[in-house]
Amino acid sequence: MANIEISFERVKEDLKRSDLTIDQLSDILFDFGLEIDSYDESTDALKIEITAERIDLLSEHGFLRALKTYLDVDASKRYSVKSSGCSVIVDKSAVGYGNYTMCAIVKGLSFDDSKIKEIIAVQEKLHATYGRKRRLASLGIYPLDKIKFPIKLFADAPEKIKFVPLSEAREMTGKEIITNTETGREYANLVDGKDKYLFFIDSNKNILSMPPIINSEMTGRVTEETKDIFIECTGSNLVKLKYLMSILVTLFIDLGGEAYSLEINYPDQKIISPDLVYVKKIISVKKVNIILGIDIDAESASKLLKRMGYFTKVINKDKVEVEIPPYRSDVMHDYDIIDDIGRAYGFSNIKLKEPKIFTVGSLDDISEKQDNIVKIMTGIGLCEVMPLTLSSEKASFGNFNIQGKDYVSLGFSAESSFNIVSNWLIPKLFSCLLNNQHRSFPQKIFACDEVVVLDMKEETRSKNILKTACLIADAKVTFTEISAILLALCNSLGLKLSLEKKDYPFYISGRSAKVIVNGREAGHIGEVSPEVISNNSYSFPVAGFEVEI
Repeated sequence: MANIEISFERVKEDLKRSDLTIDQLSDILFDFGLEIDSYDESTDALKIEITAERIDLLSEHGFLRALKTYLDVDASKRYSVKSSGCSVIVDKSAVGYGNYTMCAIVKGLSFDDSKIKEIIAVQEKLHATYGRKRRLASLGIYPLDKIKFPIKLFADAPEKIKFVPLSEAREMTGKEIITNTETGREYANLVDGKDKYLFFIDSNKNILSMPPIINSEMTGRVTEETKDIFIECTGSNLVKLKYLMSILVTLFIDLGGEAYSLEINYPDQKIISPDLVYVKKIISVKKVNIILGIDIDAESASKLLKRMGYFTKVINKDKVEVEIPPYRSDVMHDYDIIDDIGRAYGFSNIKLKEPKIFTVGSLDDISEKQDNIVKIMTGIGLCEVMPLTLSSEKASFGNFNIQGKDYVSLGFSAESSFNIVSNWLIPKLFSCLLNNQHRSFPQKIFACDEVVVLDMKEETRSKNILKTACLIADAKVTFTEISAILLALCNSLGLKLSLEKKDYPFYISGRSAKVIVNGREAGHIGEVSPEVISNNSYSFPVAGFEVEI
């Protein structure tokens, strides 16, 4: 979570509640879904915790905008942009170093010291949270009067580019900025190993910035005299950049500015930025009432949604059209909107009800199957392990001489050893063996757990599958020994087992088989090849199987 700092007096002034107490504000924020972190009465400084999904509340204006609509102090404001006729060119050299940028122009601003401090604060909070410390996105704000369009984003060897970085007095190369400036040293890890750095440059050949590191002193310092600005968000994820730009542009519109869009020219496409589109969804009032346990009509649902910043239109008794503001990056599903209805209605106002039917709690089918398999396997004499769900492509596929497929990637991951969700169990069991080489042998372990595989037919684009895997490690281990365990498992479950000879990249050729259970292919079994054992930094012979029963 991140905090915003704001004076309590300003909150009371904007809410037009001069008599508001800190306890009353605490109750209001609790119903909205936020909490007060601290309040210093001597300085009137108020710190409020902002939940991770509501990045639009990380500025004072964004927070007050949401609170004023929630309390019916102000109606929702519709944001729009005009065309500037200007463009930004993304050179082909930049592809692979930053990938994407979103830009905007805002004119007619009036800055003072407090507004500049607010802008710097929200910029750093967005960098640290949504931008993952600038790994996924960085933001830059520049005085427009010092820039000539078109602007170009390109990548070049850092030694070839020279400019005076922000708050410095002399010209430096990209390499010198990384080594000799405080900001450069702080974010040097973001360009480690790269032979080229990103730069924004205008038509006068003036460097604007070196994203994601630092702005130029000449073209990248906003002062109280600045009236018009150029904004850029640069990073590897276009969806994140769109939301970041929407948050910044709407902030500057709230500060009294007028927003203008630019044409971003990529080598293979053109986009218009910013994209302040209000996404429309249709919400069922019946569904709302069932999920929240309340009884409201379409008109009431519409009014509650307006208090949460949405634009709405009642279609009929059950349907309400909802327009999602462009800065609401957290709204991805109907349930997010229904949750907002609950906040506006007040979860504390929902009356507790006894269930209309009597029910008895019990395990679901999958859990029952899992418990049964665990009892059988432990009864045979195996030790159950519960490995982590996350893994890496190398550990799951590379070490087993196979090409990964049908797995869920985590996208960005700070830890390279955990960048996918495991879609089979044997690699995780190998990790357990590796960490227990100091224990006595033989080692007989198994896991019965769900794995996640891609499935585009599902709403989540993935599904869980219950699998059972077993490994035996010893000085001597054979196909006969591991197949006896599988046969005992199938017999105990009343299943018909048959094996068909088949070679796999991770088993010894001629010592592996396809597993057929009740006439259906269910997995594989075999003696693990010495190469795979070596790839996993292990030294004992291993045999195993993995099946879906």
